[in-house]
Amino acid sequence: MIKSRILFSLFFIGSLFFISCEKDQEIKPNPKTETPVTAGKTSTVFNFNALADNLPLIPTTKWYINANGDNYTITRFNYYISNIKLKKDDGSVFYETESYHVIKHLEGAKSFTVSGMPEGDYNQIEFTIGVDSARNVSGAQVGDLSPDSLMFWTWSTGYIFFKLEGEYQTLNSMPGATYAMHIGGFAGKDNCLKKCTFNLTNKISVKKDNQPKIFYDVNINEIFNNPTVIDLDSYYVIASGQHGKTLAANYSDMFSINHIEN
Repeated sequence: MIKSRILFSLFFIGSLFFISCEKDQEIKPNPKTETPVTAGKTSTVFNFNALADNLPLIPTTKWYINANGDNYTITRFNYYISNIKLKKDDGSVFYETESYHVIKHLEGAKSFTVSGMPEGDYNQIEFTIGVDSARNVSGAQVGDLSPDSLMFWTWSTGYIFFKLEGEYQTLNSMPGATYAMHIGGFAGKDNCLKKCTFNLTNKISVKKDNQPKIFYDVNINEIFNNPTVIDLDSYYVIASGQHGKTLAANYSDMFSINHIEN
């Protein structure tokens, strides 16, 4: 009964999703201050490690308690990292073209490499959680934007930016109840794109034939906690709307840099 209700709700909300979105204006890089990716041997590896209760995530079988006191498991934890930019000490900015990477923690897709960076020291990282408007209205694509990633609704409704699924138990839930948080929306009142900026104390030092590594911790507790405490009786199924924006605000600061290896 619960699973049927979830599937129906996802289908209904997903079918209305595109109607409520307004196309925003694409922001293009400034060629005077930003350098596109070029062929070269320099590269930097981004790694993402999911944590729950400050320990590595244990999927499916481990029950956790969120800030509302609800019990939950995690059977899927995916999201898009896109539009990566890195700023050097001299103020110039490198941006990665075709910058779309899907992270799937439970499937082992937890890292990616950004190549062709100009040599130098970088003191800031910026990326977006989600997929920008230009790619959302371009239909099914290839690579990490392929529908095979299972992060795509339909050609008209676009991409799922964030996906969290599992079982949950509350005072009001039935045994075996499941939740499915699928967040998308790129413009207008449904805009769930979130930009993340990290100022680096330990700078990234890019040199020829050198490959720095950035290690991020991804705090699952933060998704349920700040700035809004999430109760799973209300948030057991989400696709867009105000609940989607609330959850996006929560997960926008789930990242922190653990360390950098130069």
